[in-house]
Amino acid sequence: MKNRRKLRNLVLDPKYQFKFVFLAAGSALLVSFVNAVVFYTYIKENYAILVDLSPMTDEAKAQLYAELRQIILFLGAGSLLFVLAVAGMALYFSHRSAGPLFQFKRVFDQIRKGQVESRIHLRPRDDFHEVAKSFNEMMDSLTKSE
Repeated sequence: MKNRRKLRNLVLDPKYQFKFVFLAAGSALLVSFVNAVVFYTYIKENYAILVDLSPMTDEAKAQLYAELRQIILFLGAGSLLFVLAVAGMALYFSHRSAGPLFQFKRVFDQIRKGQVESRIHLRPRDDFHEVAKSFNEMMDSLTKSE
């Protein structure tokens, strides 16, 4: 049950995080597509020349073309796994920045409601520790001067 909660909380700011994931996965997809086009263009042309001009049986030529299609299929599957891995990493890293932003918003709302003792507490591996520290120090100095 604890893992389900973690997965549900992975998307704290959907608009920001999905934009981040879309840009990263889109870039990976574009790189994979360009790689596939270049690979297919050069390999198909050269493969056709080598196989069709070689003195082998039609069965052997068919086997070589079948192996070429299998290689292309494996490269396509590898590209898909690459895009999915990039999207997963983008979601993970966007969570590391969306989490602190969520905390900042929560503390800002608490202070707006009059809870001036509220402070920002971030996880050890989150981003924006320096900003949180500066904000907490600012709030400490403001509450001391009152």
